[in-house]
Amino acid sequence: MNKVFRVIMFLIFTLTGTFKAQDIEVTVHRTFIDSTLGSEMVFDFEVKNISQYVQTIFEVRTINNLPADWQSSLCFDQTCFPPFLDSIATTSDFGTTLPLNPGETLITSLHVTALNNSGTANVQVQVGTFRNPSVRITTDFTATVNPVSVEDEKTSVTDYYLAQNYPNPFNPSTQINYGLKKAGNVEISIYNILGNKIATLVDGFKSAGKHTALLNASNLSSGVYFYKIVTSEFVQTRKMILEK
Repeated sequence: MNKVFRVIMFLIFTLTGTFKAQDIEVTVHRTFIDSTLGSEMVFDFEVKNISQYVQTIFEVRTINNLPADWQSSLCFDQTCFPPFLDSIATTSDFGTTLPLNPGETLITSLHVTALNNSGTANVQVQVGTFRNPSVRITTDFTATVNPVSVEDEKTSVTDYYLAQNYPNPFNPSTQINYGLKKAGNVEISIYNILGNKIATLVDGFKSAGKHTALLNASNLSSGVYFYKIVTSEFVQTRKMILEK
């Protein structure tokens, strides 16, 4: 068994931790998430350049077994790429993310969204460099959603939250998940880069629990936008990118 094969096999069966493969070091925080229907499950991990060279990092989704109506996306920082992209890299083709200088770290993640249906998703991601593409760190991620009753769903939210829209960048539609600890009036609005309100997605009374707002931006031009949630006890703003 050669050295490369030993590295890959070791990481497939390791759950979490920090792993090295010649030029890079990958820190995986968790590989299993058990959540509820309609949720976005985020697996965060970081890639560090431990070599003396500038490194172009790539990620490849080698397994993508999902229940019906689920999606998974690879992400750099806050930018999530379309679900149909099985590979991404730190090149100009994938936005503003640049190759890593020695010692630099890339924040990256895998997002799995359970749109409908309960079940289990198995997604495998390999991370490597253009300099040594055959040497890869491989990690398996598992996301599970079990059927819950309506009452369980209502009581599953213990705090307010506003999730990152998915997908992001998007064209022309995207979804925004949010959670309410208490029932009450909710407003979710869209703002342009100048801070002007251009649309309101939600404006009214909502029950406690998890909710989803949908945005169709077919009438908007490409660019950076912001979405903001306002309740009597919670206010938060996030950024999203429309690319046409």
